[in-house]
Amino acid sequence: MEAEFAAPEVLVLHEDLQTGLRAKAALNNLENWLGAETRFQISLWRFGMLQEVELAETALQEAKRADIVFLSLHSDQNLPNSIRNWLLQWLETRDFKPCALVVSLDSSTQDSTNSNSTLNFLRDITAPLEVDLFLHFGLSPLMAGDRTMLVNRHIPVGTSRI
Repeated sequence: MEAEFAAPEVLVLHEDLQTGLRAKAALNNLENWLGAETRFQISLWRFGMLQEVELAETALQEAKRADIVFLSLHSDQNLPNSIRNWLLQWLETRDFKPCALVVSLDSSTQDSTNSNSTLNFLRDITAPLEVDLFLHFGLSPLMAGDRTMLVNRHIPVGTSRI
């Protein structure tokens, strides 16, 4: 008898419709690459939803169960404080099971990271924990002008394990 394979849980935090579609397209591409037996259980949360305490708590509980937290935004700058605080709370209260944090940015920002960037903030907060940090650059389907991903480049940031 074969063991039942549980679908990996992914919580997607996205800035807006375009970044949400980019995240969904990247996850669809990953499912296709991994094969037919892999399907993600995806939960989508727009940044603005986390400003409401009850919704933020529900998202936090989902993130604690998730195998992957996928943060999708336009640029590497100006992550809202509410999202920074939510991420810190997730990292402080999550069960210490292996998981990944994926940061997805617009492909146009690929060469514009600096010392005050969101990516550096995330490296700092995940470094002491068993959270693998990955960076993804891509176009959202709306930016690409159709419903498929035209550009999708995955760059591993490296693990954040010490």
